[in-house]
Amino acid sequence: MKNLFIASLVCSAILAQGSFAQEALRKAVDSNNWKKVKKIVNSGELEEIYCGKMSAKNATNIYGKHFKQMPDEAFAACPSQFAYGFGPKVCSMANAANACSGVIKYLLADGEKGSTKALKTLDEVAKAATKTKAFGKQSLVSVDTTVWKPCPKKGAARTKCIAQCKEDANSLMAINHDVNCKKNPEQMVDKTIKVYKPSPVFASLREGLSDGFWKAPMSVAGTYAALAGKYAKVLSIPDTAVTGLHYVKTWVAKHKGASLPGGQLFRFCTAWKGKVDPILSEAGFSTRCPVFKNFVDKRDKQVYKVKEIGGVDWFVENLNYNDPEGSMCYDRDDANCKTFGRLYTQEAAKKACPAGYHLATDADWKKLEEYAGGSREAALKLKSNGSDDYAFTAMFGGYANKTGVCTTMGEGAYFWTADSEEDSRGKARTMFSSDKDVGSISVDPSFYLAVRCVAGAE
Repeated sequence: MKNLFIASLVCSAILAQGSFAQEALRKAVDSNNWKKVKKIVNSGELEEIYCGKMSAKNATNIYGKHFKQMPDEAFAACPSQFAYGFGPKVCSMANAANACSGVIKYLLADGEKGSTKALKTLDEVAKAATKTKAFGKQSLVSVDTTVWKPCPKKGAARTKCIAQCKEDANSLMAINHDVNCKKNPEQMVDKTIKVYKPSPVFASLREGLSDGFWKAPMSVAGTYAALAGKYAKVLSIPDTAVTGLHYVKTWVAKHKGASLPGGQLFRFCTAWKGKVDPILSEAGFSTRCPVFKNFVDKRDKQVYKVKEIGGVDWFVENLNYNDPEGSMCYDRDDANCKTFGRLYTQEAAKKACPAGYHLATDADWKKLEEYAGGSREAALKLKSNGSDDYAFTAMFGGYANKTGVCTTMGEGAYFWTADSEEDSRGKARTMFSSDKDVGSISVDPSFYLAVRCVAGAE
């Protein structure tokens, strides 16, 4: 009994020690005390990995051994740091298929938000994964399907089969089989067939690269197309799913005699710029890629695309001027500013646009919405994952509250107007990836939202 009591005390002490170490680790990581973090990790008292807002480089340097030994757990604990810092390495490990698939999906999701950093890392990950032989092996799986099978030659079974043939043809609107039911009747039967299925790693890459061109903002669509083309052969991506100039030629030919969908055309134009107009000309279309003016901000030499929409010159990119007093990058990550522009408080937003331009007013937005078909439908023609008919390309860069906590990247676009409500809250416009309307909301002026500039004095 005494020995059992002593063992219990020892066990409790070990658990308490581990708990204290875990709490100390969190405090050290959150205070950027990397020397102490390394000491705790090297002590062997760690219960689980914690990364907080640690950089991918730091996380890999500190937890590299843990990342390699338990990749699934490490990715679950630190998905961003693991994906960006250890992704190429884990996708070269034949026994880490689950973690590699998770990394690929994570990077694809960031890429679809417009992150060039994600796509650069994804290229490195794809290169490693496609060289790992274990990931290239296909598995033979059973799949339940239905097939047309000839009816019996005679008897009641044939009569019944012909009746079933007509019923199946009608329900499937299969005109050819309806005619066939008289001469060579067939019936639909359930059948299990064997098919080869790619590994989860290859399947994730193939689907993500094929769909990314259409899902991601136009600014990175060309990068997705290049990646799909680069890995098409090894991933067995069909030619019809690889978007390139040959695809554009086929697309243009299909629309001959009809109007070209503006959003798709602008996507091609953004990806291949001057190479699309000759294709349109050769096919006899008078339509051309949209023409943008380039505006150079004298304050920091950044260049913005400007386009006339409804008689008004709009920035068709979010402003990215650094006001140290009232602006920030999403998650305080400079890479997000390059993709989505900066986020501003309303006071900073009113002063942020360069000379000759002003923060879009409520009236400017109303005019834009009316030109795009009314606020209930306008987002479809203005957002990056809609038809984007006017190349306005609203991107879903999220927002930050007054304490700098960021949210809804990839889901919502929030823009300040220069106007305020009677209660001193600021007026803002919103668009969401899943909705078709442009919303008008009142927001605490100390929140951080995106800015679009309009030509002329306010």
